[in-house]
Amino acid sequence: MEKLPFYAPKQWWENRDKAIKEDCNGCGSELDLSGKLVPNTLYGLDISKECCCPHDWGYKYGKTWLDKMFTDVMFLYNMTAKIINTGGWLVIPRLLRATKYFIAVVKYGDKSFADGKEFISREKEITFKGEFR
Repeated sequence: MEKLPFYAPKQWWENRDKAIKEDCNGCGSELDLSGKLVPNTLYGLDISKECCCPHDWGYKYGKTWLDKMFTDVMFLYNMTAKIINTGGWLVIPRLLRATKYFIAVVKYGDKSFADGKEFISREKEITFKGEFR
């Protein structure tokens, strides 16, 4: 089976190395205990660079609430791609844990998305234009 590509905004791909150093803190938020309690792994599978970092970047640079939704769905897709590409007997438990991560960012991520922003547009627009790689 052909490997699933990862998905992120074009700006992420253009600035990936710099973004990983400057904009990413791994899985979990720095605003609460989740940054210390949420592991960067799904049963030993590291998801920090391919999944959590583009998600952090999307939260930092997103301008609309639809950007948040886009970023959260991108996070779920990238975790799924990483898990499927890795394979093995832990696929199902990892997918279940990835679903929990996704539900957590959808339900509790508003504070992190809004952090440092004076204004978040309610326009029904996704400002990110992404691509697979």
